[in-house]
Amino acid sequence: MAFRKMLAAACVAALIGLPQGAGAMEIKFGIGVAEGDYPEYNALVRFKEYVEFKTNGEITVRLFPGNQLGGEREMIEQVQQGSLELTFPADGAMAGFYPPIQVWSIPYVFESAPQAWSVMNGPFGDAMRADILEQTGIRALAFSQNGFRSFTNNTRPIVNPEDMAGLKIRTMESPVYMEMVGALGATAVPISGAEVVMALRQGVVDGQENPPAVVYSGGHGEVQRYYTLNEHTFGLHVIIANNDWFEALSPGHQQIIQDAAMVMALTENLEKTEGDWLYSRKLAEELGMEIHVSSPEEKAAFRDIVQAPVVDFIRTRVGDELVDELLAEVEAAKDRLYN
Repeated sequence: MAFRKMLAAACVAALIGLPQGAGAMEIKFGIGVAEGDYPEYNALVRFKEYVEFKTNGEITVRLFPGNQLGGEREMIEQVQQGSLELTFPADGAMAGFYPPIQVWSIPYVFESAPQAWSVMNGPFGDAMRADILEQTGIRALAFSQNGFRSFTNNTRPIVNPEDMAGLKIRTMESPVYMEMVGALGATAVPISGAEVVMALRQGVVDGQENPPAVVYSGGHGEVQRYYTLNEHTFGLHVIIANNDWFEALSPGHQQIIQDAAMVMALTENLEKTEGDWLYSRKLAEELGMEIHVSSPEEKAAFRDIVQAPVVDFIRTRVGDELVDELLAEVEAAKDRLYN
C-alpha cells in the first residue's frame, strides 16, 4: 500500500510538475472570483508572488480566476483527482465533500472577525484541517474569512426579526442556510450564485444574503435597495491542495506553499474586514442603497430567535461532539482575546 501511494505521488508529480525551464515547475490555482481589485483575487496574487519569490522562480503559479476551470464543485473535484493543484472554495461548496464544515454556519457564533480568526488558526481549526485530509484525501492548507453574511432586500429595512416575515430570501444551496432563514419567518429560495442578480431583478426573490464586498462586486447592489449589516453567519474559505502533489514536493517547497497559504488567508481576512465599511460606503454613495448597521442589542434579538433551532439542526448533520467542541473553542477564543 505504501509503495503504491509513493508510486502514485511520483506519477502525479511527473504529470503536473513538468519542467517549464531550468528546473521550474508550473502549478495551477483556480478560483471563482474574477480578476480585479477584490479580496479573493488580491489574496490569490499574494500567494503567487510569495511562492515565486521564495522559490527563486523554481515554482511558478498560473492563475485561473473567474471560474475558467469550472464552478467551485468542479474545481474541488479536479483537486481531488489531481488535474488541478490548488483551489479556494467556500464552505457551502466544500460541504458537499466534507459535511462537518457546516458547523461554522451556526448563526451569531462569532462576535468579531478577530475572534473567528483565533478559532480558525487554533486547535479546532487545526483538527478540522487534519480531518479533511483523512476523510477526503484533500489537503486543507488554511482557512480564511469569506465575510460575515448580511441581508439585502427590496421590500423594507430589516431592523428587527419581525421585519423578515414573509420575505423570499435567496440562499446558497445549503440546508443550514435555508433552516436559518426559515427560523426567522422568511422563505428560503436556493438559487445558484450565477442566477442571483437576475432572480432579484425579476422579483423571483425579495432579497439575498452576502458580505458587502460580494454585494458590490456581484452586482446585487444594483438591484437591491436595503442592506442590513446584521452579520448573521460567518462565511469560510478553504485553501485546498492535491495531497499527492503536495507530498511530492521537497520539504522546503512544502513549507513555502504552506506559508503562502497563510499569507493568502491573512490578506483575505484583512481585506474582507476592511471591505465591510469600504464597500458599504460604495453601495450607499454609488448605488444609493440604504444601509443599516445592526447594534449589539439588535443582533441579540436575532440570535435569541435563530441560534438555538439552527444549532439543533446542525447537530443532526454533524453530531453533538463537533458542535460542542466549536462552542467551547469560541469561548476559549473570547478568553484569549478579551480576558
